[in-house]
Amino acid sequence: MSSVTMGDEQRRQLARERVEAFRTRRRTGRLLVPVEVSPLQLAGLERLGLLERGARDKDAIASAIMRFLNATSPVATVGDALWPADEEPCDEGLAA
Repeated sequence: MSSVTMGDEQRRQLARERVEAFRTRRRTGRLLVPVEVSPLQLAGLERLGLLERGARDKDAIASAIMRFLNATSPVATVGDALWPADEEPCDEGLAA
């Protein structure tokens, strides 16, 4: 009879996976952070097509947030092209 139960082996495997994930994040400079998401923000992710309507499991939400954040760099590039930082912002139409 083995002194190692199936539960012990599963816990060891999970620990190995967590250590490898940590090392990968550290190597690539990524951070694992907790994020609090409001119902309004979930609705926004649904409207953007990043989250299926009604999906509320943590993995789906995390994936939607990751896709949203991955889009920030290209969107910022477009913004920089349209409104270069060295130019004054156009205030036309904002005066009452």
